[in-house]
Amino acid sequence: MRIFSRWGTTFNSLENRDYRWFWLSSTFAATVMQMNLVARSWLVFDLTDSYSALGWVSFCAGVPLFILSPFGGAIADRFEKRGLIVFSQILMGLVILGISILIFTDVIEFWQLVVAALLNGVFLAFNLPSRQSLVPRLVERRLVMNAVALNSGSQNMNRIVAPAVAGVMISVIGMEGVYLLTAGFAFLSAALMLFVPSKGTLSLEERGSLRNEVREGLRYVRHNETLRALMIMAIIPIVFGMPYLMLLSGYAKEVLGVENEGFGGLLSMAGVGAVIGSIVIATMTDFSRKGWLLIVSAAVFGVFLMLFASTDNFVFALLLMMGVGLGNAGYLSVNNSLLLLSSEERMHGRVMSLYMMSIAIMPMAVLPMGVLSDVAGAQIVIGVGGALLVLFTVLMTILSSTLRRL
Repeated sequence: MRIFSRWGTTFNSLENRDYRWFWLSSTFAATVMQMNLVARSWLVFDLTDSYSALGWVSFCAGVPLFILSPFGGAIADRFEKRGLIVFSQILMGLVILGISILIFTDVIEFWQLVVAALLNGVFLAFNLPSRQSLVPRLVERRLVMNAVALNSGSQNMNRIVAPAVAGVMISVIGMEGVYLLTAGFAFLSAALMLFVPSKGTLSLEERGSLRNEVREGLRYVRHNETLRALMIMAIIPIVFGMPYLMLLSGYAKEVLGVENEGFGGLLSMAGVGAVIGSIVIATMTDFSRKGWLLIVSAAVFGVFLMLFASTDNFVFALLLMMGVGLGNAGYLSVNNSLLLLSSEERMHGRVMSLYMMSIAIMPMAVLPMGVLSDVAGAQIVIGVGGALLVLFTVLMTILSSTLRRL
């Protein structure tokens, strides 16, 4: 579409019809994830007044994603990715719809949210590797980082809009209404994926046993020095940095003294920074020092987390959240792109599934951090996490010549 050419190279991937439908579907899928995150976090803390409870729900969402992602990636490499995305998205919508009904009938309990989180993790284990590994099949190789960044940008735009909408809509239509709206977006995302053409599957002769294909994926990453460095860069920032998202609802209430609208505002400001970061990365498709771009983004993420944890002023916290979002989005977009560019197409599903395992560690890490927050306070936990992230980034810069050369 010529309208995108006016923006130079920033939106090049959106000129591809197939990618546009995929991008729209992913945008609504991100809306579902963000609105579900806001509603679930607020509902859990409202029912329990406990950071540990937030941790348990997040842990239960992460465990099946961590365990099943390698199988989800192997299946994504064996079968038609679009069908896996559509089916898993519909199942996620049905679970969210069920929570809406439980709230409406006034029988919602904490354990039901735990079960819903477990199911959500199972479905994401098949949905996310399929989505991530489909991108290189929709655009030219030279546009992979652009496409990944634009996809990340749509998700980050949702971090602006969805939390603010969810925060306001909780007050207007109630928690059950927000869950009902979220389920509708899940079904819409599935419907939009039907406009993306099928990209085929492996022939029966090419398929090995599922267990062997999972093992092949593990060996492939283990014996590739570049992929090993990128996986380490994926895991550590996610463990020490990303759990702040799950602790933010309690932090907003207890440290900053704001209610659900303020909580939504914090997430939205992180989204503003993330959109800026994603657009910057999308314009840097031809930038040759992508390893340094990854290192700097991770360091920015950690520094702003430390600054955010040092204040109890809501207005200042809003500004600092922009920096947190910018660093976070830049690091995730570049890491994702480099993993795809550094691996063979036939292995994309399995490489992305291992990346999703690192993403799954984040909600699991919320459990110990939630317990620590109940003991020492969320400010200390978030601040120390940011400091460890900066320290780790410095060490990786010194120790990994592979990363510096990317």
